[in-house]
Amino acid sequence: MSHYPPITPHLAITDVAGALDFYAKAFDAEERLRLSLPDGTIAHAEMYVNGGLVTLGAAIPDYGLAAPDPDQPVHVAITVFGPDVDAAYQQVLAAGATSMSEPTDQFHGDRTATVRCPYGHKWILATHLRDVPPEEQQRLLTELMT
Repeated sequence: MSHYPPITPHLAITDVAGALDFYAKAFDAEERLRLSLPDGTIAHAEMYVNGGLVTLGAAIPDYGLAAPDPDQPVHVAITVFGPDVDAAYQQVLAAGATSMSEPTDQFHGDRTATVRCPYGHKWILATHLRDVPPEEQQRLLTELMT
């Protein structure tokens, strides 16, 4: 049996060692594994972020793994739920992340904030406040968008 959950995000990073240090400060990430190439480049690493497994490794364009450009839009965001989004937001900013949106209560029942880490990845921080039925979410979204 694999030690991986059914879905595990993998982040392509230009400086994996620096990213592991940043994520430890920003998210209290716990490093689980680090595999290095002969030249010292970290080819693959694994960490737990709030109990969820995230893998990361060197950006290798020849294998189709490119790190995001911190100044360009991203294709994927990673959401991290926790008990206090406001405290988490302050922690990641203090570690060196850039704010994209401050903590705000959302129509779907969560309080969220969005940050960009120094390695270009987008992280959504969230705290669940209340359950909102799907029909109510749709109604509120429609109101918000019209």
